[in-house]
Amino acid sequence: MKKNNIKKVAVLSLVGVMGLTMFSGCGKKDNNASARKVVEYDINDYVKTLGTYTGLSVDENITIVTDDDVQSQLDSLVSSNTTYNDITDRNAQSGDRVKIDYIKSQSGKDDETKTDYTVDLDSGNMGEEFENKLVGLAINGSITFTVQEDANTESGTDKNAEAEKVDVTYTVTLKSIQEKIVPEVTDAFIAEKTDYDTLDAYKEGTKKKLEEKNADSAKTTAESELINKVVEASDVTGCPAFVYNMNYNALCQSYKTYASYFGSTLEAYLSAAGSSLKDLQKQAVNMTKQTLVLEALVKDAGIDITDDNYDEKLKEYVEKYNLGTVEEVSSKYTKEELLFDMRRDAATDYLYTNNTVTKKMVSAKN
Repeated sequence: MKKNNIKKVAVLSLVGVMGLTMFSGCGKKDNNASARKVVEYDINDYVKTLGTYTGLSVDENITIVTDDDVQSQLDSLVSSNTTYNDITDRNAQSGDRVKIDYIKSQSGKDDETKTDYTVDLDSGNMGEEFENKLVGLAINGSITFTVQEDANTESGTDKNAEAEKVDVTYTVTLKSIQEKIVPEVTDAFIAEKTDYDTLDAYKEGTKKKLEEKNADSAKTTAESELINKVVEASDVTGCPAFVYNMNYNALCQSYKTYASYFGSTLEAYLSAAGSSLKDLQKQAVNMTKQTLVLEALVKDAGIDITDDNYDEKLKEYVEKYNLGTVEEVSSKYTKEELLFDMRRDAATDYLYTNNTVTKKMVSAKN
């Protein structure tokens, strides 16, 4: 797992929609909203100076969607519908998926053994030279060969590796062969597998969706930059403990969700990503500072959510994030908890509307 994965995961809303898990993180989950108490506090006790929140400027860089981007989506659709047939009456061919056992021997290292290891013979994942050696091999057939691999990698596929090479010997036994059946991309295939009737309609619709996705992403980034500008110019001292705990638990729950995708525990996932619970605590401190600054902003700008407009705002909020019904949300979260999210939305919208945001179309390579 690459270390930068955790950094991407950390770009969460301050409390946000994901923050609706805010009291179910590292501690014991409590689904009873009435059992939770949010302590009242004076924001002025913590935000000593609120940074300027108007007259700011940011670029909103919208990535241009290319034909290659659309083709990549089509390739994924084809890949997800590709099937494999078991083959027993011929030897392995380029393009087949094979299952192998192998012993890898390298001078100065212990032998490495793999069983029932899957290799696609046109993927290059094991190196072109390795995969070519398996072409023509029969089921239950074995072959021993030596290939050169990059000295600082396991499989010789690291494009950024240094040029130094070492000899690596493999003894491979082929266990099974599967023939790849790639569907033909026709209008009929598109109509069966998607909501579009033709390939042209699919490409046009996919391009539009990607453009909308890129625009949403660019807007979110611009909003985050505006928030950061205000936070950096603000003077925040201390915080209410429950606000910090709210953000910390939200972070923990989010990372637990990502860890579950890999069948991992929270601590193991963080460790593999080069992080720890202490790093989450530091992130929670930063999130809490942002939370307090935005709380101060909505009050200073006169856009706070009052008792008079709370019900209306809650209905809009539930519909915006497709959270079910107002009754369901109100039974799970206290009014104070929901207000944190709703105020953040109000502050973010205000910043985006009342500052200079310059939209620019940029290449993905930029």
